[in-house]
Amino acid sequence: MNGVASVSAGHYHTMIVKADGTLWACGENKDGQLGDDTTTDVSTPKPVMTGVASVSAGGSHTMILKTDGTLWACGSNSFGQLGDGTTASRNTPKQIMTGVAAVAAGENYTLILKTDGKLWACGRNYAGQLGDGTTVDRLAPVLVRFGEESAIPVITSESNSLQPVYSLSGQRLAAPRKGVNIVGVRKVVVK
Repeated sequence: MNGVASVSAGHYHTMIVKADGTLWACGENKDGQLGDDTTTDVSTPKPVMTGVASVSAGGSHTMILKTDGTLWACGSNSFGQLGDGTTASRNTPKQIMTGVAAVAAGENYTLILKTDGKLWACGRNYAGQLGDGTTVDRLAPVLVRFGEESAIPVITSESNSLQPVYSLSGQRLAAPRKGVNIVGVRKVVVK
């Protein structure tokens, strides 16, 4: 194949981006990881999508970054690695996010770097590989925080003007004191 710009290999599938922005795929497709609207294995690369900047193949899922900064996903989703809020596998790429600069797919998880420099993660998290301070699987992307980060005020049915509720990576803090608070093993700074 001529004109190849980049390639990414999963367990048993290969994703190829050509210089013209076309995405080609071959290999195992039992979970729809090739994104060709089938679950049929393919032994010769076939075109899947146009306008592609880069691709990252996970174990049995594929994350596709288009030239317009949109992120698309297909394949196995048993741990939420596609980041669409479900555990339904997809054999056709679904748009997940906009404003994406780069993506990396691992074994049942995904890391997403947005153009604002923030890192998001979704999927399997049994060993803390998402970096969100938990070992909870994430069906939708969560923000990865580094070092001491401020808790974010959120409006919930429990919130009122006298008792604010704060959230950090899905952990709840009711009326934390200003300054440094300890949440799990993390320091949370409330200003």
